[in-house]
Amino acid sequence: MEAKLFSERHEKALRDKKIRLTLRVDLRRSIHRLMMRYSIWGGWDNEENRTCDAVVREICDRRGWKSLLWWNGEAMIPTDGFEDFIERGTPHHVLDTIELFRRQLDYKKIPSFVSELNLLFDLHHSPIRFFSGEYYIIDSTFLELQVLAQAQELLEANDFQGALNEFLNARNAFTEKDYKRAVLMANHAFESTLKIVLGVERKPTSELIKKACYSGFVPTYYEGFLASFHDILNIVPITRTNEAGHGQGKEVTQVSAALAELTLHLSGALVVFLIKRYLENQPIPEEDVPF
Repeated sequence: MEAKLFSERHEKALRDKKIRLTLRVDLRRSIHRLMMRYSIWGGWDNEENRTCDAVVREICDRRGWKSLLWWNGEAMIPTDGFEDFIERGTPHHVLDTIELFRRQLDYKKIPSFVSELNLLFDLHHSPIRFFSGEYYIIDSTFLELQVLAQAQELLEANDFQGALNEFLNARNAFTEKDYKRAVLMANHAFESTLKIVLGVERKPTSELIKKACYSGFVPTYYEGFLASFHDILNIVPITRTNEAGHGQGKEVTQVSAALAELTLHLSGALVVFLIKRYLENQPIPEEDVPF
């Protein structure tokens, strides 16, 4: 038996509902059609799907099923066949099936199958991607809700109005696909936050970062941490300088959506960290001191 499948690798997380997956019906149908195209057919009438038959045998062997099953909300019941299983099966069982199907393919066909599979995930707005034999969840919605929203909330709650305005402009620019301006404004928001938390008005970004790293604002957990953190903090202004900071020159420069998104998310994460560290270092008001 080959390496563990998705549901076997993440059994505890799935059982504890720490991983929640959904597969839309239209995506499932597209995946089924993809599998049919890559299947090896045989039999006297060439209607025997040998690839899928092998997959069914293996998944039933692994799960101890007599036939393919799906959860109807109350119990696991038999499906009406392979196509019905792909359309109604539990998401992690369907992902297992896709993995098993890939393993049945000739090695020459695997790259194109995986490429088409990831294209389907993308077209159907699924955060799932398959790389190097495993599934990964690439969910920018999570980043939007958890990082960017938190940065915006902290900026607003702590009256960092200038930085808040710049951060909102960065988000709006990204939404409008003005990626160059998104990078520029994300960097401005990051710089403004640095100036506020450090109590410094007129300093170049490089000096602000150095001050943040070497003035005790960033904890020294282990040797080399400050230098590494210095490099992380520098990513946003470096991106701005190279992609949006200076004149374009002879050719019109373009900023990719992926790079703009990275800069926006990274600046959001750094703003959250900087404000939280700033608040940690503020004296507790007398009336708030616990007994």
